[in-house]
Amino acid sequence: MLELLGTFLKEKLWRGGDAGSGCYACGRCCEAFGGILHASERDLKRWQESGRKDLLAYVGETGWLWLDPESKERLHRCPFLQRSDDERVLCAIHETKPDICRAYPSEAVGRQCVSGVYFPVSFWKKNRSGLN
Repeated sequence: MLELLGTFLKEKLWRGGDAGSGCYACGRCCEAFGGILHASERDLKRWQESGRKDLLAYVGETGWLWLDPESKERLHRCPFLQRSDDERVLCAIHETKPDICRAYPSEAVGRQCVSGVYFPVSFWKKNRSGLN
């Protein structure tokens, strides 16, 4: 009975995201925390080596993300979020997104995102390789 209920809820509530990750791709996390992030040394090196001047333009002198390239004022959200429809938000820089974004939701927040989705340890083993 519980398995049937779980299947039903997954089919009715699943809104996308990476298959098997549990992420709804709703964008709430990125919208809530996008204006208070910091680039890691690894991010800066990766973006410099790959010639991502578009990303580096949004990084402040002390590593704060996301600053307006012209005014240098902090933006309230990540400029690389793309709303695909009313319910889904996609990361336009997913393949090279900042380490802090890759690590979310971390142990510090109980591996639970803003929408309340819990990400089990198996998710981290599969998706966090290379992060310290």
